[in-house]
Amino acid sequence: MKRRPSEIRRAWRRSRGGLVVVVIFTAFVNVLQFAYPLYLLQVLDRVPESRSVGTLVMLTIAAVLAVITAVTLDAIRGRMLAKWAGWIEAQFGPRILSSQLGARLDHESGAANAMGDLTTLSGFLGRSATIWLDVVWAPVFLLGVWLVHPLLGAAATAAAVLLLFLGWLQELTTRDSRKAARDAGNTAGGLLDAAARNTEAVGAHAMTASLAGRWWHSASQRLDERERTGRRRAAFASLIRGLGLCAKIGMLATGIWLYLNGVLTLGAVFAARVMMGFGHRLLERAVRNWRSYRDAMLAYRRLCSGMAEEGTTTSVGSNIEAAPLSLDRLSYRHPGQRRHIVRDLSLDLDPGQMALVVGPAGSGKTTLSRLLVGVLPARHGQVRLGDVEIARLPAEIRSRLVGYLPQHPHLFPCSVRENIARMGDGSFDEVLAAATLAGIHDVITRLPRGYDTEISEQAVGLSGSERRRIEIARAIFGRPRFLVMDEPTAFLDRAARLALEKAIADLRTTGTTVVVTTQASQASRWRRKADKVLTLGGATVVISGGLETGGARGKPAPGPGQTRRLRTVK
Repeated sequence: MKRRPSEIRRAWRRSRGGLVVVVIFTAFVNVLQFAYPLYLLQVLDRVPESRSVGTLVMLTIAAVLAVITAVTLDAIRGRMLAKWAGWIEAQFGPRILSSQLGARLDHESGAANAMGDLTTLSGFLGRSATIWLDVVWAPVFLLGVWLVHPLLGAAATAAAVLLLFLGWLQELTTRDSRKAARDAGNTAGGLLDAAARNTEAVGAHAMTASLAGRWWHSASQRLDERERTGRRRAAFASLIRGLGLCAKIGMLATGIWLYLNGVLTLGAVFAARVMMGFGHRLLERAVRNWRSYRDAMLAYRRLCSGMAEEGTTTSVGSNIEAAPLSLDRLSYRHPGQRRHIVRDLSLDLDPGQMALVVGPAGSGKTTLSRLLVGVLPARHGQVRLGDVEIARLPAEIRSRLVGYLPQHPHLFPCSVRENIARMGDGSFDEVLAAATLAGIHDVITRLPRGYDTEISEQAVGLSGSERRRIEIARAIFGRPRFLVMDEPTAFLDRAARLALEKAIADLRTTGTTVVVTTQASQASRWRRKADKVLTLGGATVVISGGLETGGARGKPAPGPGQTRRLRTVK
C-alpha cells in the first residue's frame, strides 16, 4: 500500500491563502469596532471643553468611515466563507457520495449519513463561522474595559462568566428532551415511510386507523418533548436577556459613581459601557449558536474518520485475473450476538470453480455473500483475489472484477441499458452480451423503446421473472472475474432457470469463479454443478469437496463424499 496525503488535508492546503485573508479581515472588523467607544471618549471629553465644531466634524467623519469599512469587510468576509462552503461541497460531495454508496455495511458504526455531515459542515461555514471567528475578540473588548478602570473590568468579566455559565446550563438541561424529541420524530417518520412502502397491505388489511393511532402516539411524544425544550429555552433566554440589562445598568451606575468621585470622565464611562456591550454581544451570539458549532465539529470529525482510508492506495498485480479466490480464517458474528455465522473459515477456489452455499432461512447465507464481495467487514480474516483483499480493491478495478446479485435487488429509475451497465458508460455490445447471456434480450427488444426504455423502481410492465433477469444481466455485465449470486433462482420460471444455469456454465469456461447461495431444499441441481459445497446452520459449517480450513491447510482434500466440519460457535 502507498500512503498519500488525505483529500481533506490537501483541501486545507489549497484554502490556506483565503483563510488567512478571512482572519485578517476579522481582525480589522473587530479592531474598527473600537472606533465608536473612542469617538464617545473624544466627543464627550474634548469637544465640550474646546467647543470646536471642526474637531467634532473630523471625529464624526473618521468614526463613520471606520464603521463603513468594518461593515464592508464583514460583508466581504461573509461572502468569502459562503463561497468556501460551496467549494467544499463541490469538492467532497461527489467523492463522499460515491464512497458512501460503495462502502461496506458496518452495522456497528452507527455513523450519520456522510452527505448530511457535509451539509452540516458547509452550512456552518456559510452562516455561523463568523460568530466563532469574532468571539475570540470578546476578551479584547473586556480588556479594554479593564484598561478604563479595574472595577468596571471586574464587573464586566463577572457578567461574562455568568453568561457562559447560563449557556452551559441551558445546553445541559435541554439535552435529554431534545434527544427524546428527535427519537420520537424518527419513530413517527419511520412509521410513515413503512406505510408508504406497503400501501397495498395497509389498504387490504384496513390498517389505516391503527397506523394513524400509532403515528399520533409518537408524534405527540415529539410535540411534548419539543414543548418542554421550548419552555426551558425561553426561560434561559429571559435570564440571559435580564443579565445583559442588569450588567448594563450596573456598569453605568458604577461608572457614574466613579465620575462623581472624580476618578473617570463621562467619555470614559460611556466608552467602557460600549466595549462591554460589544464583548457580551459576541459571547451571547456564541452561546445561542453553540449547538451549530458542536454539530459542525462532530460532522467534521466523522468526515475525517470516514475519509482516512482514502489516503492509502492498493497496488494490484497484473495476474489478478488468474489468481484464486481465498477465504483466510474468515469470521463474523452480528453485533450483540454470541453465535458466529462463520468462524475461522478458510477456502480456496481456483478460476472457473464454483462453490454452493446452502442452508435453511436465517442460517447466514446472505451475510456470507456480503462478506465475500466486501460490502460487510469481517470480524477477523480476509477475502482475497490472489494477494489483494477484495474490500480494498480500487473502485474502478472492483467494478470490473466483481459481480453481485443480492437477495433483494432493485432496478434503478433509468433506462434498461443503464440498469444493466451499472449506471456507467459501458458499451452497448457489453450490455447486449450480458442481456443475451441472462436470457432477457428478446423481452427487452419488445419494450416500447427497447434498451432505452425508462423503467421505474417498481418496473411497471415487467414481471418478477423479467425483473430478476435484468438484475442478473447487471451482475454478469462485463463478464466479472468473481461472481456471487444470492438466491438467483427466486422468481424465475423453468426457462429462465435453464438460461441462468447456461450463463453460469459459460462464465466458468472463461475463468469466472462463482458462488451461489440457496436453501437446501432447492440445491439439488446446483449441487451437481458445484466443485465445493458449504452447508450453513447449527453449530458447524460443513464443507464437502476440496477442503482447506483454518487448521487443515496443507492437508490432503477429502475424497469423494467426504466432509470436514468447522465449529462456528465458541
